[in-house]
Amino acid sequence: MKKVILIPLVASSVLLGFQDQNSSQSQTVVESKSAIPAWVGEFKGTTPCMGCLSRCDDCPGMAVSLELHQDETYTLVRESMSRHNAPEVIQGRIRFADASRQQLELLQVNTRNLLYIDLEKQLLEIRVDQTGKRYQMQSDFILAKSV
Repeated sequence: MKKVILIPLVASSVLLGFQDQNSSQSQTVVESKSAIPAWVGEFKGTTPCMGCLSRCDDCPGMAVSLELHQDETYTLVRESMSRHNAPEVIQGRIRFADASRQQLELLQVNTRNLLYIDLEKQLLEIRVDQTGKRYQMQSDFILAKSV
Protein backbone atom coordinates (compact mmCIF):
# COMPACT_ATOMS: atom_id res chain seq x y z
CA MET A 1 0.00 0.00 0.00
CA LYS A 2 2.81 2.39 0.76
CA LYS A 3 4.19 1.85 -2.74
CA VAL A 4 0.98 3.26 -4.22
CA ILE A 5 1.54 6.54 -2.36
CA LEU A 6 5.17 6.82 -3.57
CA ILE A 7 4.32 6.46 -7.28
CA PRO A 8 2.32 9.71 -7.52
CA LEU A 9 5.08 11.60 -5.69
CA VAL A 10 7.71 10.31 -8.11
CA ALA A 11 5.47 11.09 -11.10
CA SER A 12 4.74 14.59 -9.82
CA SER A 13 8.42 15.33 -9.24
CA VAL A 14 9.22 14.17 -12.78
CA LEU A 15 6.45 16.41 -14.14
CA LEU A 16 7.73 19.33 -12.09
CA GLY A 17 11.19 18.71 -13.49
CA PHE A 18 9.81 19.00 -17.03
CA GLN A 19 7.93 22.17 -16.10
CA ASP A 20 11.07 23.77 -14.68
CA GLN A 21 13.03 22.84 -17.78
CA ASN A 22 10.35 24.28 -20.11
CA SER A 23 10.01 27.49 -18.10
CA SER A 24 13.78 28.02 -18.07
CA GLN A 25 13.88 27.49 -21.85
CA SER A 26 11.10 30.02 -22.44
CA GLN A 27 12.81 32.44 -20.07
CA THR A 28 16.03 32.08 -22.09
CA VAL A 29 14.12 32.89 -25.29
CA VAL A 30 12.60 35.99 -23.65
CA GLU A 31 16.01 37.09 -22.34
CA SER A 32 17.64 36.71 -25.76
CA LYS A 33 14.88 38.79 -27.37
CA SER A 34 15.20 41.51 -24.75
CA ALA A 35 19.00 41.55 -25.17
CA ILE A 36 18.60 43.39 -28.50
CA PRO A 37 19.10 47.11 -27.82
CA ALA A 38 16.09 49.36 -28.43
CA TRP A 39 17.99 51.44 -30.99
CA VAL A 40 18.51 48.44 -33.29
CA GLY A 41 16.18 48.36 -36.30
CA GLU A 42 15.19 50.08 -39.50
CA PHE A 43 14.15 53.74 -39.52
CA LYS A 44 12.50 55.40 -42.52
CA GLY A 45 11.23 58.79 -43.54
CA THR A 46 11.48 61.65 -45.98
CA THR A 47 13.70 64.65 -45.41
CA PRO A 48 14.47 67.83 -47.31
CA CYS A 49 17.01 67.42 -50.11
CA MET A 50 20.66 67.70 -49.10
CA GLY A 51 20.89 71.41 -49.97
CA CYS A 52 17.83 72.51 -47.97
CA LEU A 53 17.18 73.16 -44.28
CA SER A 54 13.43 72.59 -44.61
CA ARG A 55 10.96 71.23 -47.13
CA CYS A 56 10.51 73.30 -50.28
CA ASP A 57 7.24 73.51 -52.20
CA ASP A 58 8.90 72.61 -55.50
CA CYS A 59 11.18 69.84 -54.15
CA PRO A 60 9.83 66.44 -53.08
CA GLY A 61 12.85 65.81 -50.84
CA MET A 62 14.68 62.56 -50.12
CA ALA A 63 13.58 59.11 -49.05
CA VAL A 64 15.85 57.93 -46.25
CA SER A 65 16.20 54.42 -44.88
CA LEU A 66 18.63 53.74 -42.04
CA GLU A 67 19.25 50.29 -40.63
CA LEU A 68 21.06 50.22 -37.28
CA HIS A 69 22.60 46.83 -36.55
CA GLN A 70 23.35 45.29 -33.18
CA ASP A 71 27.08 45.07 -34.00
CA GLU A 72 27.12 48.91 -34.10
CA THR A 73 27.16 49.16 -37.88
CA TYR A 74 24.60 50.74 -40.19
CA THR A 75 23.30 50.77 -43.75
CA LEU A 76 22.03 54.14 -44.97
CA VAL A 77 20.09 54.58 -48.22
CA ARG A 78 19.27 58.10 -49.40
CA GLU A 79 17.33 58.60 -52.61
CA SER A 80 16.21 61.82 -54.26
CA MET A 81 12.46 61.62 -54.75
CA SER A 82 12.82 63.83 -57.84
CA ARG A 83 15.00 61.05 -59.31
CA HIS A 84 17.70 63.55 -60.34
CA ASN A 85 20.41 61.53 -58.57
CA ALA A 86 21.10 57.82 -58.21
CA PRO A 87 20.33 56.32 -54.78
CA GLU A 88 23.21 56.67 -52.34
CA VAL A 89 24.04 53.60 -50.21
CA ILE A 90 26.53 54.01 -47.37
CA GLN A 91 27.64 51.42 -44.85
CA GLY A 92 29.80 52.04 -41.84
CA ARG A 93 30.16 52.07 -38.10
CA ILE A 94 28.22 53.90 -35.39
CA ARG A 95 29.84 55.93 -32.64
CA PHE A 96 27.75 56.76 -29.56
CA ALA A 97 28.33 60.18 -28.02
CA ASP A 98 26.77 59.46 -24.63
CA ALA A 99 26.42 56.66 -22.08
CA SER A 100 22.64 56.41 -22.59
CA ARG A 101 23.25 55.57 -26.27
CA GLN A 102 20.75 58.14 -27.49
CA GLN A 103 23.15 60.34 -29.44
CA LEU A 104 25.06 58.73 -32.24
CA GLU A 105 27.22 59.57 -35.19
CA LEU A 106 27.28 57.71 -38.47
CA LEU A 107 30.94 57.34 -39.35
CA GLN A 108 31.77 57.46 -43.10
CA VAL A 109 28.89 59.95 -43.68
CA ASN A 110 29.91 63.57 -44.36
CA THR A 111 26.58 65.37 -43.89
CA ARG A 112 23.53 64.74 -41.73
CA ASN A 113 25.48 62.20 -39.74
CA LEU A 114 24.46 63.20 -36.19
CA LEU A 115 21.33 61.56 -34.80
CA TYR A 116 19.31 61.64 -31.62
CA ILE A 117 17.30 58.53 -30.73
CA ASP A 118 13.96 58.92 -28.95
CA LEU A 119 13.60 55.43 -27.46
CA GLU A 120 10.09 56.09 -26.14
CA LYS A 121 8.65 57.19 -29.47
CA GLN A 122 10.92 54.93 -31.57
CA LEU A 123 12.14 57.87 -33.67
CA LEU A 124 15.45 59.16 -34.95
CA GLU A 125 16.00 62.88 -35.29
CA ILE A 126 18.70 64.05 -37.68
CA ARG A 127 20.66 66.92 -36.12
CA VAL A 128 22.78 69.78 -37.53
CA ASP A 129 26.31 68.74 -38.51
CA GLN A 130 29.11 69.51 -36.01
CA THR A 131 26.86 71.24 -33.45
CA GLY A 132 24.27 68.50 -32.93
CA LYS A 133 21.55 71.13 -32.50
CA ARG A 134 18.03 70.65 -33.83
CA TYR A 135 17.12 71.96 -37.24
CA GLN A 136 14.69 74.87 -37.06
CA MET A 137 12.11 72.69 -38.84
CA GLN A 138 12.94 69.60 -36.78
CA SER A 139 9.79 67.77 -37.87
CA ASP A 140 11.29 67.62 -41.38
CA PHE A 141 14.21 65.56 -40.05
CA ILE A 142 12.46 62.65 -38.33
CA LEU A 143 12.79 58.95 -39.19
CA ALA A 144 10.31 56.47 -37.69
CA LYS A 145 11.16 52.92 -36.72
CA SER A 146 9.67 50.31 -39.03
CA VAL A 147 7.81 47.47 -37.37
